[in-house]
Amino acid sequence: MKILSASLLVFLLFGFVYQSYSSYVDSDSFEKTGEMIDVGGYSLYIEDRGTERVTVVFDSGMGDDLSVWNKVAGEVSKFSRVITYDRAGLGWSDESPKERDSKIIVAELHSVLEEKDITGPIILVGHSFGGVNMQRFALTYPEDVAALVLIDSAHEDQINKMPKANFLQKYLFKLGMWAAPFGIPRLYLSSTNPEEKAKKSTTKHQYTSLDEAEYFPKSLSELSELTPNYGDLPLVVIARNKASSEIKNTKTRDLVWATLQENIAARSTNSTIIFSGERQYSIHKTQPDIVIEAIQTLVGSL
Repeated sequence: MKILSASLLVFLLFGFVYQSYSSYVDSDSFEKTGEMIDVGGYSLYIEDRGTERVTVVFDSGMGDDLSVWNKVAGEVSKFSRVITYDRAGLGWSDESPKERDSKIIVAELHSVLEEKDITGPIILVGHSFGGVNMQRFALTYPEDVAALVLIDSAHEDQINKMPKANFLQKYLFKLGMWAAPFGIPRLYLSSTNPEEKAKKSTTKHQYTSLDEAEYFPKSLSELSELTPNYGDLPLVVIARNKASSEIKNTKTRDLVWATLQENIAARSTNSTIIFSGERQYSIHKTQPDIVIEAIQTLVGSL
């Protein structure tokens, strides 16, 4: 028992030193081309490119940083101004002392746009949890928003309607996140994008992701209370797989998800829904042309 305890202690110590040293090295290993914007005692990391009349603002899914938009943002910046950012506590941004629910996140993003004197026309683009944030932004500051693009956006009814994750899916991954101070996420995060891996491997990023997950039900509930309706605002919903009418097995999670995405599309009388035809969730990473084309079409219509 003593040997086991000693071995565990050595393992944890080694992991802590490994994580601390790697985080220190990472902080100086990548060129930061963006800027830090103060939003009330803490700052968010922003990348601003392009100089066109229309501004496209991107918000990432839960646990992601702005680098997930790399395949899209560069192309979009050729025909519009592009703002990508790391939410507070994620990537290169500072931690926030505030709760990590959508209402506060939207207020922080609005502070950034105010500081940079960005008014409109603005196209909001959000993936997954970022889609919840962008929907809330459009409802809170409608005067600034010219169009909305939602990529597999989370839906306020999904917790009740989507099949529940099993125990291993729910807690094993979280266990790895909790072990961030000992370098565990560095062992399983993809190394295809070194900067993305470096940003996501920090304890700050992993623990903020856990906080966002904890407040996720609250974020969905708050959006539901607003009864989302966007009138005739141009809305493009991009979803994985197929439309509900094309899914034959009525008991699959794919059918539930397609139905939820179709419900989101119905929130505007001026909406388009695009199904990718593939099962991948991060469409902006695996099929970026779909997202780029949708944004370009909207920019051309404004």
